[in-house]
This record gives sequence, C-alpha cells and structure tokens, in this order.
Amino acid sequence: MGRYSAELRVQDGYNMIVLKDSASDSIAKLIPDIGNNLFSFQHGGHDVIKTAVSLQTLQNETFACSKYGTPILFPPNRVREGTYTFNGRTYQLPINEPPHHHLHGELISRAWHLVEFGALDGVGAWAKSRFSFSEHPDIMAYYPHELAFTITYRLVDGKLHMESSIANDGTDEAPFAYGLHPYFSVPYESDNKVILQVPAKDEWPVSNQAFVTDLPSETSFSRSIREEGINLSDYPVLGCSLLTLDQAADSICRIGIPQRGYSIAYQLDKAFPYVLLFRPNWDDAFSIEPYTYVTDAFNLPYASELTGAQGIRPGEVRRLTTALWTEPN
Repeated sequence: MGRYSAELRVQDGYNMIVLKDSASDSIAKLIPDIGNNLFSFQHGGHDVIKTAVSLQTLQNETFACSKYGTPILFPPNRVREGTYTFNGRTYQLPINEPPHHHLHGELISRAWHLVEFGALDGVGAWAKSRFSFSEHPDIMAYYPHELAFTITYRLVDGKLHMESSIANDGTDEAPFAYGLHPYFSVPYESDNKVILQVPAKDEWPVSNQAFVTDLPSETSFSRSIREEGINLSDYPVLGCSLLTLDQAADSICRIGIPQRGYSIAYQLDKAFPYVLLFRPNWDDAFSIEPYTYVTDAFNLPYASELTGAQGIRPGEVRRLTTALWTEPN
C-alpha cells in the first residue's frame, strides 16, 4: 500500500473525498456537493480545519455553509445593497443578508462537479472539482459572464495545496473578486496564548461588517501582527481587521499554539494582496481570509490599484494557490 490514498465516500447522503498522507499523519475531507468545502484537515495529529456540525446542518441551516470549513467566496464578503457598476454595466446581486447586503456569493452552497481524484507516490493525493456559471441560468441572469472555476486540492509531503483556476469563457470582461474563508481550529483556553503573525504592510479602517471607511496606513496593529504577533485570546469576538500584505515579505501567516507545541502555517501566493481577519462567536476558530480585493471595492472612491477592483478579460485564466500545514514550535 502506498503513502497516499484518495477515497470517495458517501456520508449523510453527500459525496465526500478523503485524501490521506500516511507518512505525515495527514487527512483532508472535501465535500464537492456542498460548495466544494474543505470541511476538515488534520496534520500530524492536530486539527487544522475542524467543522463542528453535521453535513446536513452544513447544507440546510441558514448561513451554515459560510460559517464552517473553508467556504469559497465570489465575491468575498459584502456588497453594499448588492449593487455595483463595472465597465458601465450595473450589477444587482441577490440580497442574501437581509435587509441590505449581498454576502459571499454563490459558490459556497452549490454542488460542484467532481472531475477526478486519485493518488500516486511522488505526486500525492488529489481531487479536482469544477463549477461553471453558464450551467446556472439564475446566476447568469444577474452576472452574465461565463466564468468557470476549477479547484484542485493536492495533499503531498504533509502540505495541503489548494490550486484555484478561474477562466472567463465568455465574450465580455467580467468583474473579478475571489476569496477564501478557512476556519482554523484554535484552542481558546484561559491560560493559553495563541499567537498570530501576518506579513502585513497596512491596515484598512473598517466597520464591524468589514466595509472600508478610509484609506489604509501602517498602524500599531499592522506593525505588531507583522513583527512579534498578536495574542488571539485577546482578539474581540466578532471582530474583524482588513490588512494589505507586504508583497516583498515571506507570504506565510502563522498561528502559534506554544502550549501544544505546534503552529498552523498558511501560505498565500501574491495573487492574494489582502487578508481579512475574523473571530467567530459560534466555534473555537479563527479565520485568515485571503482576498483579491478589499470589501466592496467596486463601490469605493479609491484607485483600483489600491483596492484590487479589477476585471478578468475574455479568454483570460487566473490562477491562485494556497498551502496549509502544521510545524513544531
């Protein structure tokens, strides 16, 4: 039997892909049927991503698909009043966070097509899934662009890589805004320090709904989280912070759990210039959310070079990668 394996299971009526790396004691569980959600990842005996609800709850409970595992966001976070303008065209997205806003897009809850899965020594264990807007007339009615999303999760040498590929198969340039929302398993214990380090450059002033309220700048928070790190036990519940990353720095974010002797490492490529930090009140978790733009960027009065507001041209393909693992302190 080889080091790697990939298995298709059925749990609670849903297809689940289980990727294993026996040499590093790693296991990842994916649910293509529910937003292609990475709802569990363990490495070296440590929970990295841990979903505390059943798959039925994940599918059926309001907002659950955005509250656990690793939701895939297009667009990430909120769009004020669900509307914006791009290239002279006005878009009206569904108001799915009543009464005013659109939140996190359509990819988080819908079924993705499982394209292939497998395992080979020297290559790792992998699963590839796809989602095409052209197959969903209701999405095309308010976002008339034939975008095709292909995501490959690959577990190799103890690291879980997520390779996102987004292609514009249509004839018009489309507004582009992509993000991820991993919920990292964090032990918030009264005597436990949990130290977060992020290669931040600037901090954006934001509201409690992560809407931008002013231009970014270097702050004591952005300096602290870059240099010595911050204690997540002191981070406010339901608090959020929006940071621009230092493109010249090492792109790894770390959550250090010294009392348990390990850190969670989350590596982002340069296609994600921003991260949103968020501490939920419904689980022992913390989110480091990589974004291609700041919240509601198309509605901001600032230069697109600053906010990440951008398009994807016909025939263009965007590729974005992350990697996730643990390491001993």
